Amino acid sequence: MTTEKKKSIYRPTSPAVEQAAQLLLCLGKNKDNDMGLTAICKKIGIHKSKGFSILNSLTQYDLIIKDSRTKTYSLGPALMPLARKARKKLDINAIAKNPLQKLANETKTSVLLGIICNDQFYIAEKYDGNDKLSVTVRQYQSLHITHGSHGKAIFAFLNKKDQQRIIDSDQLFFHGDFESLDKKRLQQELKFCRENGYAVDNGEITPGIKAVSAAVFDHNNEVTAGIVLVGTFTEDKFETFGKMIASTGRAISKLAGAQLS
Repeated sequence: MTTEKKKSIYRPTSPAVEQAAQLLLCLGKNKDNDMGLTAICKKIGIHKSKGFSILNSLTQYDLIIKDSRTKTYSLGPALMPLARKARKKLDINAIAKNPLQKLANETKTSVLLGIICNDQFYIAEKYDGNDKLSVTVRQYQSLHITHGSHGKAIFAFLNKKDQQRIIDSDQLFFHGDFESLDKKRLQQELKFCRENGYAVDNGEITPGIKAVSAAVFDHNNEVTAGIVLVGTFTEDKFETFGKMIASTGRAISKLAGAQLS
């Protein structure tokens, strides 16, 4: 008779390294950057003597700098090259490339990646999954943040302050021209998007062209980009393609550091 060995749940960790990481993250999240020893230790829940030792060790490697006048600590210059290298690796274009090409191939459509900046949606990349039919979109072309399906997918997850700012601007192109806006229908679409992770455009923006979109989140769990699946597919594909693009959006977001429930 053989007995099956249980998998060990033991995960070797170093308390000192964990506390050092918590300390760096604590300083990174502090808006004023500089913090005193007492405030740091209280924030992460360690004894002052332990915090002092960790800070001194990090200071030796310029990961932390100490202001001798104010006795406060802040992030050091040695983090800059590390951040640049991490940023390069976590560049949204690089992260999204393989998942979006896979999505384009599986759906036999064109898939767009758009970056959000100043209430504009900039087309950063386009991936084609159909060599016979491709939607013509210029790279770096900009569209309004509320434009069509990507507008609904992005707006649904913006914070209340940004939502109100955009509403107050009277630049709302969710259903095409501003005159076409149906506010009651929009609320239903936004609710659907929050529940299912995707939004659709049934040829309202460009007659004959369908679109399905999902939001992409960054390491702060804020909307940073959007992905759009466009083509001449039939309306009955909305649910299937919607689930696929929502799943892809979540996968890219997690690769970018988002903590999604």
